[in-house]
Formats: sequence, C-alpha cells, structure tokens
Amino acid sequence: MKIEDIKIFPCFEAHPPRQEKMERKEQYFKETGVLQSEIILDRAGNLIDGYTSYLLAKAHGLASAPIRYGRRQIVRAYHRKDGQLYTWELPACLVGRVKVGEKLIVRTGRGIRTVTAAEVEEYAGQEPDRLRMVLRKAR
Repeated sequence: MKIEDIKIFPCFEAHPPRQEKMERKEQYFKETGVLQSEIILDRAGNLIDGYTSYLLAKAHGLASAPIRYGRRQIVRAYHRKDGQLYTWELPACLVGRVKVGEKLIVRTGRGIRTVTAAEVEEYAGQEPDRLRMVLRKAR
C-alpha cells in the first residue's frame, strides 16, 4: 500500500514514540532493510498499529510498504454499578470476544482491579490519552 494513503489518528501524532524505541527500530531497518513491526490498518485505511514502522517508511522515502488489516476495540467499564466509566483497550486475543456485562481484569493507577464492561466498541482514535490494556477476562 502507498504510505501516503495511510490515515493517522490524531492520538498517534499527539504521542510520538520514545526516541530510544525509534533508534532501535531504525537500527534494525539499517541492518536488515525491512521494517521490524507490521503496519496494521483498519478497514477504512486508518493506522491502528505499527506507527514506528510508518514513521520510518516516511523518513526513508519508501513509496509503499506491506500492510495487514486488523481490528482494535475499546471497552468502557465501571468499578461500581452506576459509577464512572473508564476506558481500556482490548488486547488482540480478546477483540470480538468481550460482551457487555462481563468482568475484566485491568490495571489502574491504584493497582489490578476487576471492572464490568458497559460498552464495547471499535477503536476510532478519538481517545485523548493513551489507553491502558485490559489484562484478561475474569474467571
């Protein structure tokens, strides 16, 4: 796919990768001539993973790069019934497998907690901050 045709969510541009990460990916590219990470797009051509590879492809003037299509989902969940909703991203192994009402194990600013899913939706890149990842479903 042409690099110029890839659409970037504002959240990626707002949170550039750490310099150390970019340096590691750059070194790998120089040594092997290939991008270390896959570029993954949603059905609409929005980048959902592989931002460092996208940036390297642009920096090195690559006209196109191999891509793969995938999905990202987020879950809005609460700690207590009628409580505030918080948002986490679902790991790839749980995409399409979480339903409203299910219990999930998440990492919060106060440690590992159990939350209840109130909404599950496709990731649209509109979240203002980086999302923490759901750890797993509760048993």
